[in-house]
Amino acid sequence: MTVLDLVKVGKNLLRRSTNSWLDSELLVSHVCDCDRVAIYRDPDTLVTPRQYRHFIELANARARGQPVAQLLGLTYFWSLSFVVDANVLIPRPETETLIETALELIPSTGHYAIADLGTGSGAIAVALALERAQAMVIATDVSSLALDVAERNRCFHKASQLFLLRGDWMAALGTKKLDFIVSNPPYVESNDSLLQDSDIRFEPRQALASGKDGLDDLRAIIKQAPERLKPDGFLLVEHGYNQGLRVRQLFAERGFQKITTRRDLGKLERVTFGQRVCQ
Repeated sequence: MTVLDLVKVGKNLLRRSTNSWLDSELLVSHVCDCDRVAIYRDPDTLVTPRQYRHFIELANARARGQPVAQLLGLTYFWSLSFVVDANVLIPRPETETLIETALELIPSTGHYAIADLGTGSGAIAVALALERAQAMVIATDVSSLALDVAERNRCFHKASQLFLLRGDWMAALGTKKLDFIVSNPPYVESNDSLLQDSDIRFEPRQALASGKDGLDDLRAIIKQAPERLKPDGFLLVEHGYNQGLRVRQLFAERGFQKITTRRDLGKLERVTFGQRVCQ
């Protein structure tokens, strides 16, 4: 069997997937240690029995709904590659809106202190550390397994000014005051059928679900943030497409000013930020 034959086998196994051909190409590239272009440049390359067995195992897992990124152990975010596994949320394209908004607010030079709460794979923290090389970035997570993944990504990208701390939201920060706090916390409603019926069921539930209305963790972060921010510091959070109004209200209740919500590429409300302004 050739590599191109194997792609066709995978497409048939993954016929219920909306991206069956692409998923099959990615899995073939992974097991055969080649890029996708090589599949068509050298379509007659033979597949070994071991590669075939490995591919079938991965394709069957994908057919059951397991995300391709978990099967490959790798994903891309902000044009960077990141290690991922079942202990961390897979970074989504819409989260790049959080990075874009943060970079608009964080000056390109200057020694600023930034915290990324609930860092997971560390994708947000690494991206910010690389984009703002003079800043100190502190990333926290309650999960030691998630921090292990974040440490691998920190080392791979040589983000030397990024520090990882274990703790629930801001508990790990001690009394340190920050210029910017960013977070992509859980914001899915705990009874949302997606948690059982979609591919996200393979990702850690604690990184997804947050109470009956999906706002429990956002409430906690917004409540704690003013005491942890320096005067004129900013809090930026990602939230669900239908949560913008309530998140803005939570910001206002805690005295934030210049409250603004940004939309993602799908034109959905995705990121809200506000500034701690001292009177």
